[in-house]
Amino acid sequence: MEIVFPDIPEYHFILKGLYSNQFPSYPRFQCEPVTDFETTLKADVAFVPAPVAILNSGDYLFLKTGNIFSYFSGPQIYSNELIGDELFVNEKDFVSEYYAKILLNGVSVRKGDGYPKIVEPRIALLNYQPGLPKIDLYGKWNNFADNLPFPLYSAMIKRPLSNLKGIVEEAIHSSIKYALDNSPWIIKDIATMCGIENVEMLKRVMFQFINKNTLSISEEEVESLKALEQEMGNKGYRVSSLKF
Repeated sequence: MEIVFPDIPEYHFILKGLYSNQFPSYPRFQCEPVTDFETTLKADVAFVPAPVAILNSGDYLFLKTGNIFSYFSGPQIYSNELIGDELFVNEKDFVSEYYAKILLNGVSVRKGDGYPKIVEPRIALLNYQPGLPKIDLYGKWNNFADNLPFPLYSAMIKRPLSNLKGIVEEAIHSSIKYALDNSPWIIKDIATMCGIENVEMLKRVMFQFINKNTLSISEEEVESLKALEQEMGNKGYRVSSLKF
């Protein structure tokens, strides 16, 4: 069974147990990190930016494990004020480009390191830069989401594979538990692989975004995905009813 996931430390952590074949009782998963996402998904199981998940909800079911949310913080814009019609985004930021288009009117996004730039919250925390003026887009989100958590990444399975949904959720849950139980050496290995020198900061970021709700999505997080689906529909995106 093919799994694609964003090439970020958090999903290397979440899926460590699966792609290292720690669980022979589950189906064998072929886990592939990707650095770019097509608007239309093809993989059996996909961990994708939440807006991409919404766009594919007609062909996929949401999984209840392996999702990542941010509480009370959204993408950060490093700028004094919301001006201009162009933002830069880092190539390792898979989320902010979508939210710039959903939450801001008439803004285009370019890959690169220029300013003003938009940065997803996990990257902003990992590469914290004190003193830089910034604007948190959680305020824009909160205009319609009423203090709900901010959806970053969602886990999905193809609808024709719905009979395997429970098994896949169990496997991902087991993989997360394996990573949490072995976190000291796994985080060190991921830091080395990703070229991150500050292992303690990576650990802090990991445990802020990977928690009990990553093991099993909360009702509040389900409601936040529904709020995103409704807002994207209001902005003219083609969306479908979400199924879990």
